[in-house]
Amino acid sequence: MTVGRRVFLGAFTAGAVTVATGSEAAADGEYTLYTSPAQFYGSSTTAHTVTINHKASSGDTAALNVTSDNPATSAMYLTGVETSRGTLKISHKGYADGSDPGASGLSIDLRTSGTAAQGIFVTATDGPTKGALIVLRNNPGVDDFVVKGTGRTGIGIGRGDTPQSQLHVVAAAGAPSAILAEGAVRLADVDAVPTNALPPSAAVPSTPRTASCSGRAATVRPSSWPEGDDRATDPRGTDLRVPRRRHGAVLRP
Repeated sequence: MTVGRRVFLGAFTAGAVTVATGSEAAADGEYTLYTSPAQFYGSSTTAHTVTINHKASSGDTAALNVTSDNPATSAMYLTGVETSRGTLKISHKGYADGSDPGASGLSIDLRTSGTAAQGIFVTATDGPTKGALIVLRNNPGVDDFVVKGTGRTGIGIGRGDTPQSQLHVVAAAGAPSAILAEGAVRLADVDAVPTNALPPSAAVPSTPRTASCSGRAATVRPSSWPEGDDRATDPRGTDLRVPRRRHGAVLRP
């Protein structure tokens, strides 16, 4: 079987291959045929095995363009045995004047209308990882967003800290609140799905009731209250309903 390439292959140097594009490359539409598979080996500790350097400073062309017509498997495989580095390292050399707001370290485009492809998929084929599934860090000293291997999720927690709940949110300095929910929020502490909670489309009281929780105000609209609920009125005349069961409350801002 033969496979076509468009690039000119330079000479091996210290166990490495340098691939150049530009004037040294084969003309557009010309291919160098070789027998598959093509393999490059290198053992240098100071030079990359393959280096591609695209010298053009304009135009919609890339240093490496990989395509595949095989729908049965991935267009590219990448495997590594790192202990303190990413298998894939992406570095965006930005502009100090901030003139690159449209750039990103990673860009994914799910093409074709009607596709059901997933944007990012992370799995652990050989068993759960002991590390984190995703870590986003931008501000000093905190994990802006982290999902641990246990599934616990932290937002704004200390770097390397373990979320103290399934969802642990720490309000950043200057943030008005840790969580703002626009729309219905359903809270339940039950072993099974609540059966007495109204569906989202059910009518709820139009006037919110405000309850005090640990010194902070929360707007509460009950969805379904079992018979025998305790009722109380605080000094401000607010109607507080305390359900004896653990489920069925809907909070609305």
